[in-house]
Amino acid sequence: MIKKANTDLIAGIVGLAVTAAFWLTLDPEMTRLSIMFPRAMTMIMGCISVVLVIKGFWKAERQDLFAEGSNLRVAVTALHFFVWGLAIPYLGFFVTSVCVMSSLIFYLAKARRRYSAKVMAGWVLVVIFVVGFFYTIFTKLLHVPLPSGYLM
Repeated sequence: MIKKANTDLIAGIVGLAVTAAFWLTLDPEMTRLSIMFPRAMTMIMGCISVVLVIKGFWKAERQDLFAEGSNLRVAVTALHFFVWGLAIPYLGFFVTSVCVMSSLIFYLAKARRRYSAKVMAGWVLVVIFVVGFFYTIFTKLLHVPLPSGYLM
């Protein structure tokens, strides 16, 4: 583990690398309206990363890297999102999102307290509502096609 690292500089450099990866993977054949949102989000992420790099040089604060929180929970959360990305083409956006987000909520909540089947059912209903809300917004109002997969 790295002790007393310049976390702003590290986060800014990682952010710039991710921004470059996203920028280079933008499809040039997308229509002008289709590419507007991904391009804007990538530019915003790049600007924030540049600000972090500048802050890392200008006002360097040294903090312990990975000192707070649970590294296992971070890894399990990353694994959930990796599985989510892999499963969407097969199960569809809605089904995959509900399954992965519910599983992630159960895992993260288990670290804080015990919960009952009634509480778990309530969480699943909230997840279904939230995913359904965004699914409806994107598909019906914004006309953004989301992956349907084999199930939905």
